[in-house]
Amino acid sequence: MRSRQAGSVLRWLWLGVVVVVVAFPVYVTVVTALLPPADVAAGRLVPAPGRLTLANVRTALDSAPLAQQYGVSVAVTVLQSAAQLVTAALAAYALVFPRWRGRGLVFVLVLATLAFPGESLVIPNFETATGLGLRDTLLGIVVPYLAAGYAVFLLRQAFLALPREVWEAARMDGCGEVRALVHVVLPMTRPQLITAGMWCALSAWNGYFWPLLITDSPSRRTVQVGLAQLVVDQGAAPAVIYAGTLLVLLPTLVLVLFGQRFLVRGLAARVTS
Repeated sequence: MRSRQAGSVLRWLWLGVVVVVVAFPVYVTVVTALLPPADVAAGRLVPAPGRLTLANVRTALDSAPLAQQYGVSVAVTVLQSAAQLVTAALAAYALVFPRWRGRGLVFVLVLATLAFPGESLVIPNFETATGLGLRDTLLGIVVPYLAAGYAVFLLRQAFLALPREVWEAARMDGCGEVRALVHVVLPMTRPQLITAGMWCALSAWNGYFWPLLITDSPSRRTVQVGLAQLVVDQGAAPAVIYAGTLLVLLPTLVLVLFGQRFLVRGLAARVTS
């Protein structure tokens, strides 16, 4: 009995250490972004009452077109995530339910795309986007990432865990392929679908290298690129840099906090399947 209690205490202590290690950089970012520059220069990490201010955030927004870049990032995240979910759902459905020759080979090819580093595709993507007249446009950022092999893998594994009899019953009741996917398969795999959507959204929001390469106008770049420019312009003002970092970090924190229930359920369903 004592050994169990000791083990439980050790686990909680270990979890506490992990939480502190993970949360401390976030705490430093938030506090530094909201403290006056003098307090930041003094190295204060515990804000005094009444010392918090939004002046650094306003300076960051005035120093770079972060508001416009925010809009670009939101548009890129929505379009790219929606496209990847649609293509992943269609591909996963085709790889699981219909019987056709060669689907195992196709799935291997999908997995093979995960082995290629994204940098190896930059030159062909850049030449293709430029040839199509998509350079320095929103579509130029989104088009090369309309599909994602990892999202296909996630949804295929989720669809495999479903009883095939349910799909066969839907087909016998007169459901077409699209209707069976939308009204039967996807509702039964909602946690995994949300997990895939969160992964797609975080990947789109955190994109940096490709938006930097394909765009020229600061107002048409994403907020990640704008943050890098803010670091160059405000190198002597760390509080302003932290304020810009906080602005970029907030959507990620909100997405994870509100979607953690679905994220845990989706990952748990994948493990048990």
